[in-house]
Amino acid sequence: MRQNQWALFSGQQLASAYALEADAFGAIAMTPSFNSLISQFNDYDGYLKRLREDPNHKKIVEELLKNNGIIDTAVPTKQLAQLFCHAQIAACSELFNGWKIGNSQLNRDELRSLVERASAGIINIPQIPVETPVDRYSDSQRQLLNGINVIQNVDTVRVLQILKLLGLISTLAKEYHQLSLGVGNGYRDLYGIHLNPKITMVQEGSSVKLHFETLERQAAHTVMIDNDPIYRDHFEALNQKEEGRVLALNTDAEKSLKELEQKQKGSSLKQRNLVVCLRIDHHMIPDSENFLRLIGRVIDSNADLIMTIGAGNNLTEFEGRLQCFDEMFAFLTQIGLKPVRVLLHGKGSSAEQRNRPNFGQLAYTSYQILYCSLDRNRII
Repeated sequence: MRQNQWALFSGQQLASAYALEADAFGAIAMTPSFNSLISQFNDYDGYLKRLREDPNHKKIVEELLKNNGIIDTAVPTKQLAQLFCHAQIAACSELFNGWKIGNSQLNRDELRSLVERASAGIINIPQIPVETPVDRYSDSQRQLLNGINVIQNVDTVRVLQILKLLGLISTLAKEYHQLSLGVGNGYRDLYGIHLNPKITMVQEGSSVKLHFETLERQAAHTVMIDNDPIYRDHFEALNQKEEGRVLALNTDAEKSLKELEQKQKGSSLKQRNLVVCLRIDHHMIPDSENFLRLIGRVIDSNADLIMTIGAGNNLTEFEGRLQCFDEMFAFLTQIGLKPVRVLLHGKGSSAEQRNRPNFGQLAYTSYQILYCSLDRNRII
Protein backbone atom coordinates (compact mmCIF):
# COMPACT_ATOMS: atom_id res chain seq x y z
CA MET A 1 0.00 0.00 0.00
CA ARG A 2 1.43 3.36 -0.97
CA GLN A 3 1.62 5.77 1.90
CA ASN A 4 -1.55 7.76 1.26
CA GLN A 5 -3.55 5.42 -0.95
CA TRP A 6 -6.19 4.65 1.64
CA ALA A 7 -8.62 3.88 -1.19
CA LEU A 8 -6.89 0.51 -1.68
CA PHE A 9 -8.82 -0.73 1.36
CA SER A 10 -11.70 -3.02 0.53
CA GLY A 11 -14.85 -3.21 2.62
CA GLN A 12 -13.76 -6.57 3.99
CA GLN A 13 -10.37 -5.19 5.09
CA LEU A 14 -12.06 -2.21 6.72
CA ALA A 15 -14.54 -4.40 8.59
CA SER A 16 -11.65 -6.51 9.85
CA ALA A 17 -9.84 -3.37 11.07
CA TYR A 18 -12.96 -2.20 12.91
CA ALA A 19 -13.33 -5.62 14.57
CA LEU A 20 -9.71 -5.65 15.72
CA GLU A 21 -10.01 -2.24 17.39
CA ALA A 22 -13.32 -3.20 19.02
CA ASP A 23 -11.76 -6.42 20.32
CA ALA A 24 -8.96 -4.46 22.01
CA PHE A 25 -11.55 -2.24 23.68
CA GLY A 26 -13.51 -5.31 24.76
CA ALA A 27 -10.42 -6.77 26.39
CA ILE A 28 -9.95 -3.55 28.40
CA ALA A 29 -13.65 -3.48 29.32
CA MET A 30 -13.30 -6.90 30.93
CA THR A 31 -10.54 -5.80 33.33
CA PRO A 32 -11.23 -4.82 36.97
CA SER A 33 -9.86 -1.30 36.41
CA PHE A 34 -12.24 -0.47 33.54
CA ASN A 35 -14.77 1.52 35.57
CA SER A 36 -11.99 3.71 36.94
CA LEU A 37 -10.48 4.20 33.46
CA ILE A 38 -13.77 5.02 31.73
CA SER A 39 -14.80 7.54 34.39
CA GLN A 40 -11.99 9.86 33.25
CA PHE A 41 -13.66 10.40 29.88
CA ASN A 42 -16.62 12.38 31.17
CA ASP A 43 -14.22 15.34 31.36
CA TYR A 44 -11.10 14.15 29.60
CA ASP A 45 -9.53 17.60 29.29
CA GLY A 46 -9.87 18.02 33.04
CA TYR A 47 -8.29 14.61 33.59
CA LEU A 48 -5.29 15.49 31.42
CA LYS A 49 -4.86 18.78 33.25
CA ARG A 50 -4.87 17.03 36.63
CA LEU A 51 -2.41 14.49 35.28
CA ARG A 52 0.03 17.18 34.13
CA GLU A 53 -0.06 18.74 37.61
CA ASP A 54 0.37 15.44 39.46
CA PRO A 55 3.96 15.15 40.83
CA ASN A 56 3.71 11.35 40.95
CA HIS A 57 2.77 11.21 37.26
CA LYS A 58 5.68 13.50 36.43
CA LYS A 59 8.01 11.04 38.15
CA ILE A 60 6.50 8.17 36.16
CA VAL A 61 7.09 10.05 32.88
CA GLU A 62 10.65 10.88 33.90
CA GLU A 63 11.24 7.19 34.55
CA LEU A 64 9.78 6.28 31.15
CA LEU A 65 12.05 8.79 29.40
CA LYS A 66 15.25 7.90 31.26
CA ASN A 67 16.63 5.85 28.32
CA ASN A 68 17.64 8.97 26.33
CA GLY A 69 14.01 9.65 25.47
CA ILE A 70 13.35 6.25 23.89
CA ILE A 71 10.29 4.40 25.21
CA ASP A 72 10.35 0.73 24.22
CA THR A 73 6.87 -0.71 24.72
CA ALA A 74 7.57 -4.31 23.70
CA VAL A 75 7.20 -5.39 27.35
CA PRO A 76 5.05 -2.63 28.86
CA THR A 77 5.33 -1.72 32.51
CA LYS A 78 2.18 -1.36 34.63
CA GLN A 79 2.31 2.42 34.06
CA LEU A 80 2.67 2.03 30.29
CA ALA A 81 -0.13 -0.52 30.17
CA GLN A 82 -2.48 1.91 31.91
CA LEU A 83 -1.42 4.70 29.55
CA PHE A 84 -2.14 2.48 26.55
CA CYS A 85 -5.54 1.52 27.96
CA HIS A 86 -6.45 5.21 28.19
CA ALA A 87 -5.17 5.81 24.64
CA GLN A 88 -7.17 2.87 23.25
CA ILE A 89 -10.37 3.96 24.99
CA ALA A 90 -9.85 7.46 23.55
CA ALA A 91 -9.32 5.99 20.08
CA CYS A 92 -12.52 3.97 20.38
CA SER A 93 -14.51 7.10 21.16
CA GLU A 94 -13.97 7.76 17.45
CA LEU A 95 -14.57 4.13 16.44
CA PHE A 96 -17.92 4.09 18.28
CA ASN A 97 -18.74 7.78 17.77
CA GLY A 98 -22.47 8.29 18.29
CA TRP A 99 -23.05 4.78 19.66
CA LYS A 100 -24.64 3.88 23.00
CA ILE A 101 -23.40 0.57 24.33
CA GLY A 102 -24.91 -1.24 27.32
CA ASN A 103 -22.91 -2.78 30.15
CA SER A 104 -23.86 -6.32 29.07
CA GLN A 105 -22.19 -5.67 25.70
CA LEU A 106 -18.86 -4.54 27.13
CA ASN A 107 -16.90 -7.69 26.33
CA ARG A 108 -14.92 -8.94 23.37
CA ASP A 109 -17.57 -11.20 21.84
CA GLU A 110 -20.45 -8.72 22.08
CA LEU A 111 -18.40 -5.80 20.76
CA ARG A 112 -17.16 -7.84 17.80
CA SER A 113 -20.76 -8.82 17.04
CA LEU A 114 -21.85 -5.16 17.22
CA VAL A 115 -19.12 -4.14 14.79
CA GLU A 116 -19.86 -7.03 12.43
CA ARG A 117 -23.50 -5.96 12.20
CA ALA A 118 -22.50 -2.33 11.69
CA SER A 119 -20.08 -3.36 8.93
CA ALA A 120 -22.62 -5.40 6.97
CA GLY A 121 -23.26 -2.52 4.56
CA ILE A 122 -19.62 -2.14 3.55
CA ILE A 123 -18.13 -5.62 3.71
CA ASN A 124 -18.80 -6.46 0.04
CA ILE A 125 -17.54 -3.16 -1.39
CA PRO A 126 -14.44 -3.88 -3.52
CA GLN A 127 -11.25 -1.85 -3.46
CA ILE A 128 -11.57 1.54 -5.14
CA PRO A 129 -9.24 1.84 -8.16
CA VAL A 130 -6.57 4.29 -7.06
CA GLU A 131 -6.81 6.30 -10.25
CA THR A 132 -10.49 7.13 -9.62
CA PRO A 133 -10.88 10.84 -8.72
CA VAL A 134 -12.75 11.45 -5.48
CA ASP A 135 -15.42 13.50 -7.25
CA ARG A 136 -16.30 10.42 -9.34
CA TYR A 137 -16.81 8.03 -6.43
CA SER A 138 -20.08 6.11 -6.33
CA ASP A 139 -22.26 6.24 -3.21
CA SER A 140 -20.82 2.92 -1.99
CA GLN A 141 -17.26 4.13 -2.62
CA ARG A 142 -17.95 7.31 -0.64
CA GLN A 143 -19.33 5.17 2.18
CA LEU A 144 -16.10 3.15 2.12
CA LEU A 145 -13.99 6.32 2.11
CA ASN A 146 -15.88 7.65 5.15
CA GLY A 147 -15.10 4.42 6.95
CA ILE A 148 -11.43 4.66 5.97
CA ASN A 149 -11.33 8.20 7.37
CA VAL A 150 -12.66 6.83 10.67
CA ILE A 151 -10.13 4.01 10.96
CA GLN A 152 -7.18 6.28 10.20
CA ASN A 153 -8.56 8.74 12.75
CA VAL A 154 -8.67 5.94 15.32
CA ASP A 155 -4.91 5.52 14.90
CA THR A 156 -4.37 9.29 14.89
CA VAL A 157 -6.36 9.82 18.09
CA ARG A 158 -4.41 7.02 19.77
CA VAL A 159 -1.06 8.58 18.82
CA LEU A 160 -2.04 12.03 20.07
CA GLN A 161 -3.41 10.66 23.34
CA ILE A 162 -0.15 8.83 24.02
CA LEU A 163 1.68 12.15 23.64
CA LYS A 164 -0.87 13.99 25.78
CA LEU A 165 -0.79 11.33 28.50
CA LEU A 166 2.99 11.69 28.57
CA GLY A 167 2.51 15.43 29.10
CA LEU A 168 4.32 16.31 25.86
CA ILE A 169 1.35 18.01 24.17
CA SER A 170 -0.93 20.41 26.03
CA THR A 171 -1.60 23.36 23.69
CA LEU A 172 -5.24 23.91 22.70
CA ALA A 173 -6.12 23.26 19.06
CA LYS A 174 -7.32 26.84 18.54
CA GLU A 175 -3.84 28.11 19.47
CA TYR A 176 -2.05 26.06 16.83
CA HIS A 177 -0.84 27.35 13.48
CA GLN A 178 -0.20 24.00 11.94
CA LEU A 179 1.99 22.61 9.17
CA SER A 180 1.21 19.07 7.99
CA LEU A 181 3.20 17.13 5.40
CA GLY A 182 2.24 13.98 3.50
CA VAL A 183 -1.41 14.46 4.42
CA GLY A 184 -3.24 12.32 1.87
CA ASN A 185 -6.79 13.65 1.78
CA GLY A 186 -6.05 15.76 4.87
CA TYR A 187 -8.87 14.46 7.04
CA ARG A 188 -6.69 13.19 9.88
CA ASP A 189 -4.61 16.38 9.91
CA LEU A 190 -7.58 18.73 9.90
CA TYR A 191 -9.72 16.78 12.36
CA GLY A 192 -8.17 13.55 13.64
CA ILE A 193 -5.30 15.05 15.62
CA HIS A 194 -7.59 17.55 17.36
CA LEU A 195 -10.50 15.26 18.25
CA ASN A 196 -11.45 15.32 21.91
CA PRO A 197 -12.86 12.04 23.30
CA LYS A 198 -15.96 12.10 25.47
CA ILE A 199 -17.69 9.07 26.99
CA THR A 200 -20.62 9.52 29.35
CA MET A 201 -23.04 7.24 31.15
CA VAL A 202 -26.67 7.71 30.10
CA GLN A 203 -29.83 6.17 31.52
CA GLU A 204 -32.13 4.53 28.97
CA GLY A 205 -35.14 3.04 30.68
CA SER A 206 -33.90 0.57 33.25
CA SER A 207 -30.42 0.24 31.73
CA VAL A 208 -27.28 2.35 31.79
CA LYS A 209 -25.28 2.77 28.61
CA LEU A 210 -22.00 4.36 27.61
CA HIS A 211 -22.44 7.16 25.08
CA PHE A 212 -19.36 7.60 22.85
CA GLU A 213 -18.59 10.97 21.26
CA THR A 214 -15.71 12.86 19.69
CA LEU A 215 -15.76 16.63 19.93
CA GLU A 216 -14.28 18.24 16.84
CA ARG A 217 -11.65 20.92 17.16
CA GLN A 218 -9.59 22.62 14.45
CA ALA A 219 -6.33 24.51 14.44
CA ALA A 220 -6.47 28.29 13.97
CA HIS A 221 -4.83 27.74 10.59
CA THR A 222 -3.46 24.66 8.82
CA VAL A 223 -1.03 24.42 5.92
CA MET A 224 -1.26 20.98 4.30
CA ILE A 225 1.26 19.57 1.83
CA ASP A 226 1.01 16.47 -0.36
CA ASN A 227 2.34 16.15 -3.90
CA ASP A 228 0.10 13.27 -5.06
CA PRO A 229 -1.74 14.65 -8.13
CA ILE A 230 -4.87 12.69 -7.23
CA TYR A 231 -5.56 15.32 -4.54
CA ARG A 232 -5.22 18.37 -6.79
CA ASP A 233 -8.95 19.03 -7.23
CA HIS A 234 -9.63 18.12 -3.60
CA PHE A 235 -7.01 20.63 -2.41
CA GLU A 236 -8.38 23.35 -4.68
CA ALA A 237 -11.85 22.77 -3.22
CA LEU A 238 -10.44 22.90 0.32
CA ASN A 239 -8.67 26.19 -0.39
CA GLN A 240 -11.96 27.70 -1.55
CA LYS A 241 -14.19 26.20 1.13
CA GLU A 242 -11.78 26.73 4.06
CA GLU A 243 -10.18 30.00 2.95
CA GLY A 244 -8.64 31.71 5.95
CA ARG A 245 -8.37 28.41 7.86
CA VAL A 246 -6.58 26.12 5.40
CA LEU A 247 -3.88 26.41 2.73
CA ALA A 248 -3.45 23.12 0.81
CA LEU A 249 -0.39 22.81 -1.44
CA ASN A 250 -0.17 20.02 -4.02
CA THR A 251 3.58 20.12 -4.75
CA ASP A 252 6.63 18.40 -3.28
CA ALA A 253 7.67 19.22 0.27
CA GLU A 254 10.76 21.33 -0.47
CA LYS A 255 9.01 23.48 -3.06
CA SER A 256 5.94 23.88 -0.84
CA LEU A 257 8.02 24.89 2.20
CA LYS A 258 9.82 27.53 0.18
CA GLU A 259 6.48 28.79 -1.13
CA LEU A 260 5.14 28.92 2.43
CA GLU A 261 8.18 30.91 3.56
CA GLN A 262 7.51 33.51 0.86
CA LYS A 263 3.82 33.68 1.73
CA GLN A 264 4.68 34.30 5.38
CA LYS A 265 6.83 37.27 4.40
CA GLY A 266 4.17 38.89 2.29
CA SER A 267 0.94 38.22 4.17
CA SER A 268 -0.62 37.75 7.57
CA LEU A 269 0.12 34.01 7.43
CA LYS A 270 1.73 33.24 10.77
CA GLN A 271 4.76 31.12 11.46
CA ARG A 272 3.91 27.57 12.45
CA ASN A 273 3.96 26.29 16.03
CA LEU A 274 2.94 22.69 15.19
CA VAL A 275 4.53 20.43 12.56
CA VAL A 276 2.83 17.11 11.80
CA CYS A 277 4.05 14.25 9.59
CA LEU A 278 1.75 11.25 10.09
CA ARG A 279 2.85 7.86 8.68
CA ILE A 280 5.51 9.52 6.57
CA ASP A 281 7.05 8.18 3.41
CA HIS A 282 10.80 8.32 4.08
CA HIS A 283 11.43 9.32 0.46
CA MET A 284 9.91 12.69 1.40
CA ILE A 285 12.89 13.26 3.73
CA PRO A 286 16.07 12.27 1.86
CA ASP A 287 18.16 14.35 4.28
CA SER A 288 17.02 14.95 7.86
CA GLU A 289 19.23 17.96 8.45
CA ASN A 290 18.10 19.75 5.30
CA PHE A 291 14.47 18.87 5.99
CA LEU A 292 14.60 20.32 9.50
CA ARG A 293 16.37 23.47 8.30
CA LEU A 294 13.57 24.01 5.78
CA ILE A 295 11.04 23.49 8.60
CA GLY A 296 13.02 25.92 10.76
CA ARG A 297 12.47 28.72 8.24
CA VAL A 298 8.68 28.55 8.58
CA ILE A 299 8.18 27.84 12.28
CA ASP A 300 7.84 30.15 15.25
CA SER A 301 10.61 30.37 17.83
CA ASN A 302 9.30 27.08 19.23
CA ALA A 303 7.09 24.40 17.69
CA ASP A 304 5.86 20.91 18.51
CA LEU A 305 7.02 18.27 16.02
CA ILE A 306 4.95 15.08 15.75
CA MET A 307 5.98 12.33 13.33
CA THR A 308 4.87 8.72 12.92
CA ILE A 309 5.82 5.86 10.63
CA GLY A 310 3.78 2.99 9.27
CA ALA A 311 4.66 -0.39 7.78
CA GLY A 312 5.26 0.77 4.21
CA ASN A 313 4.39 -1.44 1.23
CA ASN A 314 7.07 -3.97 2.08
CA LEU A 315 9.97 -4.69 4.42
CA THR A 316 12.39 -2.51 2.45
CA GLU A 317 10.11 0.51 2.83
CA PHE A 318 9.63 -0.21 6.54
CA GLU A 319 13.40 -0.34 7.03
CA GLY A 320 13.69 2.94 5.14
CA ARG A 321 11.26 4.54 7.54
CA LEU A 322 13.15 3.18 10.55
CA GLN A 323 16.40 4.59 9.18
CA CYS A 324 14.72 7.96 8.59
CA PHE A 325 13.69 8.06 12.26
CA ASP A 326 17.18 6.97 13.34
CA GLU A 327 18.71 9.88 11.44
CA MET A 328 16.09 12.38 12.56
CA PHE A 329 16.44 11.40 16.22
CA ALA A 330 20.24 11.52 16.03
CA PHE A 331 20.30 14.97 14.42
CA LEU A 332 17.80 16.46 16.88
CA THR A 333 19.89 15.09 19.75
CA GLN A 334 23.11 16.37 18.17
CA ILE A 335 21.84 19.96 18.04
CA GLY A 336 20.93 19.89 21.73
CA LEU A 337 17.21 19.13 21.58
CA LYS A 338 15.50 16.33 23.48
CA PRO A 339 13.47 14.18 21.09
CA VAL A 340 11.20 11.42 22.37
CA ARG A 341 10.75 8.19 20.43
CA VAL A 342 7.97 5.74 21.28
CA LEU A 343 8.34 2.24 19.79
CA LEU A 344 4.86 0.74 19.30
CA HIS A 345 5.88 -2.74 18.23
CA GLY A 346 7.54 -5.92 19.44
CA LYS A 347 11.23 -6.73 19.50
CA GLY A 348 13.29 -8.75 17.02
CA SER A 349 14.47 -8.20 13.47
CA SER A 350 12.89 -5.46 11.37
CA ALA A 351 10.68 -8.11 9.75
CA GLU A 352 9.54 -9.30 13.17
CA GLN A 353 8.92 -5.73 14.33
CA ARG A 354 6.82 -5.07 11.23
CA ASN A 355 4.68 -8.09 12.01
CA ARG A 356 4.19 -7.15 15.67
CA PRO A 357 2.37 -3.82 15.94
CA ASN A 358 0.98 -3.11 19.41
CA PHE A 359 -2.31 -1.84 17.96
CA GLY A 360 -4.43 -2.40 14.89
CA GLN A 361 -3.38 -3.78 11.52
CA LEU A 362 -0.22 -3.36 9.49
CA ALA A 363 -2.09 -1.42 6.78
CA TYR A 364 -3.03 1.62 8.88
CA THR A 365 -1.42 1.59 12.32
CA SER A 366 1.54 3.64 13.54
CA TYR A 367 4.68 1.72 14.51
CA GLN A 368 6.70 4.55 16.05
CA ILE A 369 6.15 8.11 17.23
CA LEU A 370 8.81 10.80 17.15
CA TYR A 371 8.12 13.94 19.18
CA CYS A 372 10.34 16.96 19.75
CA SER A 373 9.90 20.50 21.00
CA LEU A 374 11.72 22.38 18.24
CA ASP A 375 13.85 25.44 18.88
CA ARG A 376 14.20 27.44 15.67
CA ASN A 377 17.54 28.97 16.70
CA ARG A 378 19.09 25.50 17.02
CA ILE A 379 17.79 24.33 13.64
CA ILE A 380 18.53 27.12 11.18
